[in-house]
Amino acid sequence: MRNRILVVMSAVMLFIGWGCGSPPPTCLLSCQHLVSYSVVPVGCTTGGTITVCINGTLRVALDCNGGCNYVLHERINHNLSLSADPSSVYLPSPPSSVTITGQLFNATYAMPMVEYFDDYGYLIGTALATSVSSNGTVINVPAPDLSFVYSGTYVVRVTNKTSSGFYVEVVGTATMTGYGRDRPDSDGDGWYDDQDCHPYDPSRWDCNDPGCGEFRECELY
Repeated sequence: MRNRILVVMSAVMLFIGWGCGSPPPTCLLSCQHLVSYSVVPVGCTTGGTITVCINGTLRVALDCNGGCNYVLHERINHNLSLSADPSSVYLPSPPSSVTITGQLFNATYAMPMVEYFDDYGYLIGTALATSVSSNGTVINVPAPDLSFVYSGTYVVRVTNKTSSGFYVEVVGTATMTGYGRDRPDSDGDGWYDDQDCHPYDPSRWDCNDPGCGEFRECELY
């Protein structure tokens, strides 16, 4: 598969007015439609994102120097189905490490990176594999901090580093379930406490109702 690197030495900068409600200046980068890229700012110690090209352009924020000096690394996605052991985790007493089985795991340029996502798609932890089998079918990796997550289904994604020096070769994903720590619904109204602006009043949940705490935010309306 290709590992194509597009070096963007210059890009179109969209300078938009700074009036109330106006978005800040951004960059438009040329790309291939529907191709996924890692977008990395040159000369910056932080930043970078993963995004999919739509209609030949990527819109990104200005880099750390206020310019549009980015490198685009085309991502390879093998989309393999992997398996994790343990596949079911008791959250109050989680394992210290996870074994992931599949194929194409590659430590040539660095240990594979493993990312753990919750069932809402939020990243809950990242770790590098501690070992890779000689045939590239098994890796061992530290488990993430699960002390703050609730029961549910989690996705474990494995990505190899390539000769480009970046983690852009996605091997695939495994699923893992967590149990033993359910999300609380203190008033039993069907809205979890972190969604409920009135977690102890079963007759109300909407943040627009009177009585919502000044500093409490609601995720859903």
